[in-house]
Amino acid sequence: MEIKIKTVLNKYILSLALVVFFCQTKTFSQIGTPTYAFTQICASPSFNSYTVNFTFSGANTFVLEMSDANGSFLSLTPITILSSQLATSPGNFVFKVPTTTAGAGYKLRVRGTSPAITGSSSAAFAAYFQAFNQSFYINNKISTASICSGGSYTLSIDSPTPSDPSPISFPSLKYKWYKGTTAIPGEIGTSINITTSGIYHVEIDYGSCTTASSITKSQDVTVNIVTAGSSFTITSSGGTTICPSTPTTLSTAPGYSYQWFKDNAIVPGATSNTYTTGLAGIYYVMVGQGSCSSTSNTITLTATSFNASIDVLELPQENMMQVGETKTVTVTTNASNPSYQWYSGATAITGETNSSFSTSTAGTYKVAVTQTTGCVLTKELFFKFKEGVNAVNIPNVISPNDDGINDLWIIPQEYISANTEVLLINSLGEIALKTKNYQNNWPESALEFKSVNPVYYYIITKEGGEVKKGSITIVK
Repeated sequence: MEIKIKTVLNKYILSLALVVFFCQTKTFSQIGTPTYAFTQICASPSFNSYTVNFTFSGANTFVLEMSDANGSFLSLTPITILSSQLATSPGNFVFKVPTTTAGAGYKLRVRGTSPAITGSSSAAFAAYFQAFNQSFYINNKISTASICSGGSYTLSIDSPTPSDPSPISFPSLKYKWYKGTTAIPGEIGTSINITTSGIYHVEIDYGSCTTASSITKSQDVTVNIVTAGSSFTITSSGGTTICPSTPTTLSTAPGYSYQWFKDNAIVPGATSNTYTTGLAGIYYVMVGQGSCSSTSNTITLTATSFNASIDVLELPQENMMQVGETKTVTVTTNASNPSYQWYSGATAITGETNSSFSTSTAGTYKVAVTQTTGCVLTKELFFKFKEGVNAVNIPNVISPNDDGINDLWIIPQEYISANTEVLLINSLGEIALKTKNYQNNWPESALEFKSVNPVYYYIITKEGGEVKKGSITIVK
């Protein structure tokens, strides 16, 4: 009987010890629900620091965890701990959220790792990182757009530029597109396809962190419905007579897509509602209006100019000079207050700034004539002197055998001009050459010898002057 009583008593003492042990273990491993002063997290590049407090009993290694935007701790939000106080209860963590934070269902909890124990999670709260916190542009800054009847138009957030940052630099952001003051369901991307008229804008979706006075939105764009064949008129800021050194800007109504044409050819890269040019020509613009298009009026630009000429043959023609001979070239121009610069090749000749220039050296030359008042313009005239036989008389014999001697019919310079015609006829009465500004280059190809020494006849006629006639015998 005594042994039975002792056995029962021992079991009672063991059970009581186990209860006390487990009670003590539970007492020394409790973690309270996190508490915090904020109602939501609206972080930004300039502010991202939040404090969480919690109570605990018993030493442990504590970790602060933040759920995903749906409140699930299976996929944690990678917060960064800035500081903590975990020595005595209540403890705290100071943390910051990542730049991808966006949602309304986040929760916090504290977890102990040694021993392993997880505290209760907090209530759900909204958290957003406002990565971009300023206004921005859509539709290339243009405040109007048009849709062809039955067509569509895409409004897009503009890409960033050095002067205009853009939220599309932050791919994690979501958006809300509005027609008037009404959000368009499901439109959360960087662009929207429009099929109806109205006033549109887009805002960055920062959830409850977005306020009525928020600046994180675009300008308004008014979208209109138009019909094909609408009238578009081109205007020129500089009129229709332009100075090449002072270009004019052609423009038409904004809000569409464009392609400019010059002289019926596409102007590469000219795809805005304005086009700046200093070139004469006939211009028009094709205006795209969604699924239809219209063509503007044409505008003809003429360039201010002046006349300039020299009294020798211009390139590609050549002027002949004898060794030791000096040639003088004179410019005639109606340019206003002209200035001159003569060049040998591409090198300016020092001191040669008059309207006339003399040289005894063969070579390629040019003169730059500049109109210095009014519309400032420069014209360049090119010419070449070539040393060789400069006939005193009209030759009557040539030997075109490619030996470099007397291969061409070279006539005196006085018979070479735009006002002098040279006519060559063979013995059958067929015209072999008829030209003005003869280049001392006949024959240009091999002659067919039907007789031993064929004979050609020349007639040189100077306008208002004498006529020279004679024969040319061709010798092999």
